[in-house]
Amino acid sequence: MPGPLLWLVALMLTVLLSACGSAAVVTSVGTPVATTSGGAQQVTVRSQDGMRFEPNTIMVKAGQPVELTLTSAGSLDHDFSLTEGVVQPVMILAHGGQSAASTFTLDQSGTYTFTCSQPGHAGAGMRGTITAHA
Repeated sequence: MPGPLLWLVALMLTVLLSACGSAAVVTSVGTPVATTSGGAQQVTVRSQDGMRFEPNTIMVKAGQPVELTLTSAGSLDHDFSLTEGVVQPVMILAHGGQSAASTFTLDQSGTYTFTCSQPGHAGAGMRGTITAHA
């Protein structure tokens, strides 16, 4: 009888996800943001030669370090540039087909714009928002 077994597995997953769900920060597209043992929130953003970030909307917890990895999914160089909400500007450059990472903290709650500062990229729509919440 697969019915009762399937129900039991679904129940166990629901309990497990409910127990873990309160500790995770979630991006607006529903992707969980993992937390390192040191407390940094791990976020991965893909940059694409079609001049967009995936995801282009990110939610994190204010006051907690964010370890952001930028992956350039195409052949062009792209960067993640953030000047609002941080003590010092953040610029993570990923060469075509490679990844790069950096850690920063958004101390105050708010919504801040990030862009790709490579010539013409932000103007072509390569921008997004990162929202820090309490």
